[in-house]
This record gives sequence, structure tokens and C-alpha cells, in this order.
Amino acid sequence: MSSFDVLPLRAVLFQLLFLVTAIALESMVLRNRLGIGRKISIQFAATTNLLSTVIGWMLFFIVEPLLSPELRSQLISYIFFDLTTNPPLLIGLAFISFIATFLVKLEGITWLELLLGMKKDVETEARATAKFQGRRAQRAAFATVPNRPLAVLWANAISFSAITLLIGIRLLFDQTFGTF
Repeated sequence: MSSFDVLPLRAVLFQLLFLVTAIALESMVLRNRLGIGRKISIQFAATTNLLSTVIGWMLFFIVEPLLSPELRSQLISYIFFDLTTNPPLLIGLAFISFIATFLVKLEGITWLELLLGMKKDVETEARATAKFQGRRAQRAAFATVPNRPLAVLWANAISFSAITLLIGIRLLFDQTFGTF
């Protein structure tokens, strides 16, 4: 028995497809919502998606041995063999995954800015300049400041929606034409 007999090649390939899709979509959203350049938005999206993927797999390998044998079997059979026996559990895990990924990406962007030594937050600068210009200037400045958490939430929601659509198309394809 070689090591390729247990390699979940299909899971690895779909993980790569999902990563490329998420990076492409999230970089577009971050570029449009935050007003940053194309290169920086791609770097942010790629780094935060890789970070959340690595953390997710590490968490999976830490938590998996602690689960009951029934839950462990269901989780492993879904991840590696695409067999769903408990859809409510899958929906709950997807929701937890969405929230956790959002938080990791939000913090990841902050860490990246600190690591790269990028300039001070645009929101803080806009509020500081509008502070002494009266109420009307404060409202106008606040309205034009990009909201980073909202932008990351939009990016995460769009990428999760696209990945859900890809999973649905894959399931439809598998049921229609059989597994490949």
C-alpha cells in the first residue's frame, strides 16, 4: 500500500479550487470597498485565506481526536469522502466556519498592516481631521470612511456564497453523471 492510496486527492483539489475562487472574489470586494490597490487587495485576500485555511485544518486535526466516534466518523466521511449523514450538523459547522473565518480574516488584515508597516488607518485619520471642523464635517467625513469590518464581511459572504454554489454544482454533477 503506497502513500497515494490514502491521499484525499479530490479533497485537496477542491480545497485549491475554493481558495483560488475566494482569493479572486475577495480581492475584488476589498479593492472596491476599501479603495486599495489591486496588488494590495490580492495580497490581503491571499494571505488571509491561506491563514484561515491553515488555522482551520490545524483546528480540525486538534479537535478530531477529541470527538465521539460517531461524530468523528461523520466529520471524516464528509471531508474526505463527501458522504453527508447529518445535514443539520453540517449546516451548523458551516455557520461556525463562516464566523471564525470572518474573525481570522479581519484580524489577519490588521496583522498584515502592522507587519508591513503600512500607514495609519484611514478611518482614524479622517476622524482626526474632521474632529475640529464641526458636526457637519464630522458626518460627511464619517460617511466617506471605508468600514473595514463591513468590507471583510462582504468579501467573506461573497466567497462563501460562491463556494456554496460550487459545492451545489459539484453535487448536482455527481448525482447526474456519477463521481469522477
